[in-house]
Amino acid sequence: MKLFLQGDQGKALCEHCQQVVGITYARRDVPFSDGHGQAREILVGVCDHCTTIVAIPPQSTPAIKEARKQQLTAIEARLPAVYLDVLDAAMHSVAADAGVQMRKLFFSYYFSAQAEPGAQDAPCLERVHRGFVAYLAEQAKVRQLPAAHLMKRLSLKVNHYVAEDLARLLEATRMTQTELLKSLIAQIREDVLEGGNPTVIADLRRLARLAL
Repeated sequence: MKLFLQGDQGKALCEHCQQVVGITYARRDVPFSDGHGQAREILVGVCDHCTTIVAIPPQSTPAIKEARKQQLTAIEARLPAVYLDVLDAAMHSVAADAGVQMRKLFFSYYFSAQAEPGAQDAPCLERVHRGFVAYLAEQAKVRQLPAAHLMKRLSLKVNHYVAEDLARLLEATRMTQTELLKSLIAQIREDVLEGGNPTVIADLRRLARLAL
């Protein structure tokens, strides 16, 4: 691979000028094509006529990928440990070799699906969550189990598309982030572990195959 240096020159097709033009390699801030964020001061080929960026050498690719990673949004919450057990059990039922990284896939799917028009609203999610809480209380009583108070941290890093779906869902439901995550896990239990939604199960299995 040829290593380009600042000040090197070459030729490339400039879409703005609609012709092959001379270019000079320089350091520029390059915005991402989706309009969210940018890679700062990477080496690029700049059109000598209109100063448009027309070429990105391979050596700049790692810096762009790293800048993309830094655009990820952190989603964090402290949940009762049993909620994460339920989430992981659902993931295992969909893909036996699923790891904790698949938690992000499950939540991404539900953020997107629940944010769509016509999806379940807050009262429906709250009802499902109340049912799950009642189930846990009943099982503790029947099995004569002591009260469990252990909390565990859920931490995910998602891209801006997933973060926007979450933001829309939070606005639509008026729930706190922790309440929403707990309710979605209760919904995942109903859909997947209880087998109540074969369409969702099929969708998640397809996504899991692509992710693994």
